Amino acid sequence: MSNARTAAAALATMLEGTGLRAVEVADGTFVVENVPPKPRLGDAAPRAGFADDRPVDVGPVTVTGTHIPRMPVDGIEASPMTRITREQIEASGHLTLFELLREQPGMMGHHPVEVAVEGGSSTQQPFASAATTSLYALGPRATLFLVDGQRLANYGLVSADLGGLTDLASIPLSIVDRIEIIRGGASAIYGADAMAGVVNIILRKDAEAPTVVVRRGGTGTGDAEQTQASVTVGRTWGAGGDLFLGAEYFRNEGLVGEQRSWRTRDLRHLRLGDWRYRLGYRTATGRLLQRYCPDASSDSQGSCVFDPPRYESLEPETERGSLYASVRAPVGERVEWQTSLRVTRAEQTLWRAPFHASVLVPSTHPDWIAGMERLDYAFFDIGPIRNETNATTWDFATGLSGWLGEWQWHTTAAHHRNAVTSQIDGLVRETVFVDAVYDNRYRFGGENPPELLAAISPALTTRGTSTFEQVGLGANGPAWTMRGGQAKFATGLEVFRDGLEHRPDALMLEHDVALGPQKIRIDEHRAGAALYGELSVPLVPRLQADLALRLDYREGYGSRWSPKLGLKWNVVDALTLRGTLATGYRAPTLFELRRPGVEENYDSFAHQPEFGECRDEVNDPDLGRYCLLLRGATENPDLEPETSSSQTLGVVWTPTERFLMSLDYFRISRHDEILPVSGADDAAAFPRSLVRDGAGRLVGINDYYENVGDSDLRGFEAELRYQWQTRALGRFGVRGSTYFLDRLERRRFPGAPTLDHAGYRVPRHSLLGAVDWTIGKWTHTLNWRRAGSVRVHAPDQPCLWKNVEQGRCVTPGFSLFDLDMAYVASPQWRYSLHLRNLFGHDPVSYDVAQAGFDFATDDPRGRYYLLSAMYRF
Repeated sequence: MSNARTAAAALATMLEGTGLRAVEVADGTFVVENVPPKPRLGDAAPRAGFADDRPVDVGPVTVTGTHIPRMPVDGIEASPMTRITREQIEASGHLTLFELLREQPGMMGHHPVEVAVEGGSSTQQPFASAATTSLYALGPRATLFLVDGQRLANYGLVSADLGGLTDLASIPLSIVDRIEIIRGGASAIYGADAMAGVVNIILRKDAEAPTVVVRRGGTGTGDAEQTQASVTVGRTWGAGGDLFLGAEYFRNEGLVGEQRSWRTRDLRHLRLGDWRYRLGYRTATGRLLQRYCPDASSDSQGSCVFDPPRYESLEPETERGSLYASVRAPVGERVEWQTSLRVTRAEQTLWRAPFHASVLVPSTHPDWIAGMERLDYAFFDIGPIRNETNATTWDFATGLSGWLGEWQWHTTAAHHRNAVTSQIDGLVRETVFVDAVYDNRYRFGGENPPELLAAISPALTTRGTSTFEQVGLGANGPAWTMRGGQAKFATGLEVFRDGLEHRPDALMLEHDVALGPQKIRIDEHRAGAALYGELSVPLVPRLQADLALRLDYREGYGSRWSPKLGLKWNVVDALTLRGTLATGYRAPTLFELRRPGVEENYDSFAHQPEFGECRDEVNDPDLGRYCLLLRGATENPDLEPETSSSQTLGVVWTPTERFLMSLDYFRISRHDEILPVSGADDAAAFPRSLVRDGAGRLVGINDYYENVGDSDLRGFEAELRYQWQTRALGRFGVRGSTYFLDRLERRRFPGAPTLDHAGYRVPRHSLLGAVDWTIGKWTHTLNWRRAGSVRVHAPDQPCLWKNVEQGRCVTPGFSLFDLDMAYVASPQWRYSLHLRNLFGHDPVSYDVAQAGFDFATDDPRGRYYLLSAMYRF
């Protein structure tokens, strides 16, 4: 036949009426099989990840982690990979992509509330409230997110701590077909940001009957309500034309700390003391002279306490709408046109406690009292801090693909855009407040005119837009024939341009926001290109080698080669050994043209010889020589690329097609990591951090980002899948995956000690398991999620004395169980009930700074009920 389409058509004609069909499983290769019955809603779908008695139409196959399309006969790849199917997504009971991904073993969640305050609860300026995840505690910079194999534009606002983020809220879960997570370095395949691995989100494209799904959830106490409604419809026409349309609406009511008793700085129920703030006038030594107690800060005993976590969001209020369209159409006999468009509009609101600070009150002020040094004060008259963000995401891609002899080629052009507007209310404009205090116009705890409060606390608006544009072309096909089979080769060229326009509020640029880090304006574009080649070589019948080589170029940083080697040896039919070696390269992004998130303030620093003379010094007979310096931040335009190396080694045992067990060891090393540094760490190593006056005296220390870090991560991952069929009791399945972090050694800068962070502030191990039971029209899934214990302090710091006293330096691990029950009432109707956190486990954290809750791993809602109904026309 002249091409694959003609061959498929001819085979279909030959087999018509025989009950057989031909399925293309690789380039020009077909398998003849029985025609399965047309699926109906009433048919029990095969559970994710298991073999099934019925044949499966594999359709077009794209394997994440390679540019060579193929269908491995045994389903095993050289690189460890996790696949989450549509059936698993529906059975999970999750309504957002963020919730689904953060539960995967080895994944760390970066919650929008935590991201908004730059990862620290002490920051009072909420900002970039995106939701994302990352692999292996290496942070978002080391994990690359793709949609249909294509990069996306990052979230439009800059997170100083986390860099450029992929906001998972921009991708509705209802249009996701499956998710493939390749673990270990993949820079040779996909370029920068893939040092720890890749998350490829494949969207739905196949035509199907129009389907409407409505989901409604809430807790037993009637809060934290969620609503999701989606419509999907597909159509086929002609010889291979497909149209898929999807729309989704999602609303999350949100949750604040006062709705949960355990969200507090009063940790006496954990025997860890009361860490709420005492408001009032204090002496220079910190002794409380007189209480300051507005009604809003009085507890049931009348004490003047301030408990910020009670006011703060645990889950943001969210409202989101999404539209998605995908079109595939033949252009002649040998060419196909593909286009997709996705638009998402999301509004999100989160709350923080009223702004609070230690205020210097002049002696001429009517609220001053004799002997006071400062007033610990909360601005209840202004009200809680409120952050509202509006984000709009556009993702458009179009391209052609076709055949030239036995070679398949493709071209792609894509435009991605994420635009965010963030408004913050409730912060304090420092210059106006100070003037009002010294003019005696502002009264502490008294009645202040609304116009004065509006001037002290104006609304702050920041806008950011991130874009990513790409064109590419590639080809793949047979290279030569070897003893083990057909070698295949893929090559391609990518040219791209990313942009970032970041416009903070004028008061942030002028650094006129009290206790807030100064922001900078960015309006930059940067070009890049990549040339790649891949070769899949069956060396002998049971041994396959995969080689990849990529040349990346980034404007301003030159170019670098990244190689990767993968080997897969099928020792016997049931046993496969696999392993990979790879290097990685990541140039600084536009998001890293910024300063660390440091609240500018005066602080005391132990004198170092490199300090020289300080303008303000203190010599204490007991503590020694100290300098009083202004702590700030600055940018570093001279950043260099980070590099990495990774290795994996594993074994896969598949004695039957219904059983799979795998164990993989991984190691990832990063070098020249971009980390915040300061002369306070080592003045000799970071002299550019020191700020001097005209006389050469030291007056300040600036934090900045530098290529100084090294990390070495090692661990194990395992997976188990088993399914069996019974005559009377239906089909059963068991699946599970786990992750164990053996070591996470980090060195912050040359000369600093190397410390093992495994198990410190992040779980050392996690597990996700499920038991499936399908009988008749009923399907049941019991999910189990286990998170390991966590040390509550850093490896270079002692455990807090109170925790030591109570033997609570390690927060215990926990298990959560979820139950999903689905009933197919007819070919049109399907109903399901999801019970999340079945036994109502409450979060527990012995880390005093977390106030009883860890955003990375805990679910604040408690026992949760979700009902869903599906109607297929």
